[in-house]
Amino acid sequence: MTDSLDTPLAHRLASSPVGGVFETRPFESMLLRGFLRGFRISRARAAADVSLGSGPSAYLAAVGAPPAPHLHPRIERALAEYARLRSEYDDATERWDDAFWGDAETTPDERVELERERRRASARRAMPASTFRFLASDHFLPPVKYEIPNPDEAIGRWAAHAAHPDRFYGLRGEIEPVERSRELRGPGTVEYLVRFPSPSPYVGDSATARVYEPAEGDRSALPTLVFNHGFGMLNDQLTYWPEEEYAGRALAPEGYRVVLPEAPWHGRREKAGLYSGEPYVARAPVATFQLFEASAMENGVLVEWARSRGAPVVGVGGLSLGGLTALHVAGHCGAWPESMRPDLVFPVAATGAVDELLADGRLSRRLGLPGALSAAGWTRARLRQLAPLLNPPADPDIDPSRVVAFRGLRDEVAPAGSAEELLDAWDVPAENRIEWRTGHFGVFAKLVRGGEFRGVVRERLNAVARSADAGEPRPRSA
Repeated sequence: MTDSLDTPLAHRLASSPVGGVFETRPFESMLLRGFLRGFRISRARAAADVSLGSGPSAYLAAVGAPPAPHLHPRIERALAEYARLRSEYDDATERWDDAFWGDAETTPDERVELERERRRASARRAMPASTFRFLASDHFLPPVKYEIPNPDEAIGRWAAHAAHPDRFYGLRGEIEPVERSRELRGPGTVEYLVRFPSPSPYVGDSATARVYEPAEGDRSALPTLVFNHGFGMLNDQLTYWPEEEYAGRALAPEGYRVVLPEAPWHGRREKAGLYSGEPYVARAPVATFQLFEASAMENGVLVEWARSRGAPVVGVGGLSLGGLTALHVAGHCGAWPESMRPDLVFPVAATGAVDELLADGRLSRRLGLPGALSAAGWTRARLRQLAPLLNPPADPDIDPSRVVAFRGLRDEVAPAGSAEELLDAWDVPAENRIEWRTGHFGVFAKLVRGGEFRGVVRERLNAVARSADAGEPRPRSA
């Protein structure tokens, strides 16, 4: 029997009755604190990536932390340990790349073992908590190393784009071909990666996504969901990636294709010296809308790719940051070829006002972003000048009956009020608004633990697929 990847124990526990605790108010605050600690450790690791061999003083400067001569011996030991972890990661990744993208001859079982080995090595390197924990407790360790752009210069450069956001979010040039890696077996799935040069001029790398299809049966005409992850996620660089389990490996065995893109600057698309997602806030607000532009158009490429594979219906969704990407797709896809426009959009825990989120969101405050923006000279009024690039537009480019939104009524990370205002402006029907009495992380727990999200996605994808089979025309822009 061919070997296959398994569902991690962490997901089995999170999706069990024990996981219900994550929907409660006390755990909402605890998880937010945990995220903050994780970002500090990630900042320590990202600095090590660009300062190995340069000594403790250079390392602390790369972190963005104050000098600490008394910690130099411990920092030396930590950097030596991290160098070992990084070497193991580099070796595992090189062998994995050769097996999945290169010329190495491998069996299906060998590819599964290489995937396990890569993920273990990547997880040890990506979140080396035991290596750098002492810095987080014994010294100031910033969660973000800010490089906020000058507001006068930024507004001067981007004001013309803000006056015509559809041009900013419009396609430039030809779409490059999508490459596909070799396959491996998962729990009831066939899994592989796709990649293509990002159509955005602002990221300059290859877009990547992991694809999940059923292990059995015909894979030529699968209803497809493109689902985007949240801020700071490391995706398949960890042994446990929640979106992989509650979306990819849950839906694929039932006859669907699930595509999980990596947002710019996240996961394997990290920039040297910065952790997964850090540029999104460190260089706000400009990097913020650059990420949305790139991610939205990359989603459009994946929609077109899925259609070329025979998908009768394609939906785009996402959680938190990914939900905002989905809203930008819905709001700007009218400027793209029809083949790139999704049939449905499923935003989850997404705000309607990114400028307000940057200035006063709960996670933004914990990360120190409002203070960093203020210190650089940004005011709410100045942020509003770029709001057309940051925020989803006032009108969608798909029929509002094809927008199905999920949100938490107590969400303070992606404020529920602005999300409701946007859905009202878009005339999204009441029956397309699924509301839970949870906070932001409670929404995430609902996705992991409950079947309501998947049930709604299945129902809507199937309904549109039936319409396509019946020859009904795809709804045009609202």
